[in-house]
Amino acid sequence: MHQIIPVAATTSGTTQVDTPSQLVAWPPVIGYAELSVLLGRTVGTLQADRIRRPESLPPASTPPGSRTPRWITADVLDWLCHCREQRTQPTAPVATTSPRRRGRPTKREQIERKRAAQALEVGV
Repeated sequence: MHQIIPVAATTSGTTQVDTPSQLVAWPPVIGYAELSVLLGRTVGTLQADRIRRPESLPPASTPPGSRTPRWITADVLDWLCHCREQRTQPTAPVATTSPRRRGRPTKREQIERKRAAQALEVGV
């Protein structure tokens, strides 16, 4: 299993961690064990997700004559970049005239909403 480990450089008797560009490189093609390290999931979870929820994993390649999928490291890193969360500014809550009740709306509420929607369409 390969992990990204900072390379330590010794200069004048002290140990310093070099910049991230000098980290140990991943192999170009990885299996379940390395993917589990990158995604922070167990191998069993990855195997189950590949069957149940394939959209939750990066696209895999299965070489001819092999039963185990392999992932190209660059593709996995690109997939992680595309899955990055977009930070949004918090929006102010919309003030409502009355709190919503539980359950199905009454006929009166349905008719009022329909009329309000029609008024908006006519006004536009």
